[in-house]
Amino acid sequence: MFETARQLGRIPVVVVRGEHAFEQAAWLKRLMAHPSMQGSVVVTAAGATRETELGYSRVETFTLARLTSAEGCLCCGMNSGLGDALRSLFFRVLGKRVEPVERVVIDAVGLDVEQIAMTLKHAPFLGQRYVYQATLTVVGQYVAMGQPDGSGPSTLLDFDEKSILKPV
Repeated sequence: MFETARQLGRIPVVVVRGEHAFEQAAWLKRLMAHPSMQGSVVVTAAGATRETELGYSRVETFTLARLTSAEGCLCCGMNSGLGDALRSLFFRVLGKRVEPVERVVIDAVGLDVEQIAMTLKHAPFLGQRYVYQATLTVVGQYVAMGQPDGSGPSTLLDFDEKSILKPV
């Protein structure tokens, strides 16, 4: 379902969001425990308590900074912390200080998905190294998957030991 960095030539980014942070954390924890998610890194703005909730070894945190434009654009000056976290991760992998990354999963608690997409599209350094792959919206125990551009209907999905995401 999700391509890897080797397949795409850039690191794929999957955003997970939900109405309830608790349901989102529970679903994300299940997802990251799936064998096919090995080599993934979770990036979250929620801090140290979120790392513990997720129970996943490769969690990168960042601090949400004050927005710098009236529209709340994360890419203006890259002051969101998200851009810094992604750049730092890339350089640590490049310098072989951490294991290679197959994909990045952004835990979008408190973030606007459209702003994340704009950040990856308009920040040249990030756009050359990362590609926005999908948005997963947690709905109870399932997720609805949408395309990064918001086109097309969402599909309700779940997963099992063999298939990372399959229609419900």
